[in-house]
Parts: sequence; structure tokens; C-alpha cells
Amino acid sequence: MDTPLDDAELTAFLEGQDTTWLAEQLMLVADEDPITRIRLSAAAGAESAVEEARGVVLTRVTAHSPQEAAADPDDGDPLHRSLDLLDDLLDYGFEDEVGDIADEAREIYVNRHGEDGSEHLARLHVLADGEEED
Repeated sequence: MDTPLDDAELTAFLEGQDTTWLAEQLMLVADEDPITRIRLSAAAGAESAVEEARGVVLTRVTAHSPQEAAADPDDGDPLHRSLDLLDDLLDYGFEDEVGDIADEAREIYVNRHGEDGSEHLARLHVLADGEEED
């Protein structure tokens, strides 16, 4: 097979696999990617996922450079991905915890970059306050 599978073909393949094999594959990915591991732990209801997410988000907010992100938007944005993680934690029932993490992250972001009007800051406002900014 020379062409890559599209999403529908890959989904169909995965749906036909044994759950043990699928779990093994997910664990391989989780072992290599902390965000995937946190997502899976949160989906399983593990409270420890909250503190792990806090660590990732605050580290990435601190390391974020708006200039570098703007210079190479196709390079993948670690901060964007960590904010997606907070969205996932919301879906898994960690609303209060996500608000606290986002509020802490927003404070760090504003102290480092000011009210820069970025998408990142807008997302932090929404996650911290639960509503869109004006």
C-alpha cells in the first residue's frame, strides 16, 4: 500500500481491531507523549491528571514566545496544544480545576506578554472565566 490511509479508512481499520491491541497501541503513544497520557488519565477520572495538566500548561505558558509562534505558525504550537488539553479536561468533568489552572496561566501570560490580544490569551480568558471576552 503506497498511499496513506485517509481518516475514514484508518477509523474503519481501528474499529475492527481487538480492544487489547488498541489499548496496547494507546499506551505506546501515551508513553511517548505526556499530553496523551494526561488526556487518557483524565478520561479515566484520575484526579492526578489535573496536577499533571497544571504542570504542562504553566510550563508552556512560561516558555511561550509570541514572536516565535508568529514566525513559524506551522511548527506546531505547544501552548495551543496544552490549552486543547484543558478543553478535554472540561469535557471529563474537571470544570473548577480547569478554571483555576487557566486563571493561574492567564496571570503568568499577562505578566510576561501583557494584554496582547492573542488567541492564546483569549482562550485563557474563556477557560478561566467560562465566558467570551468582549
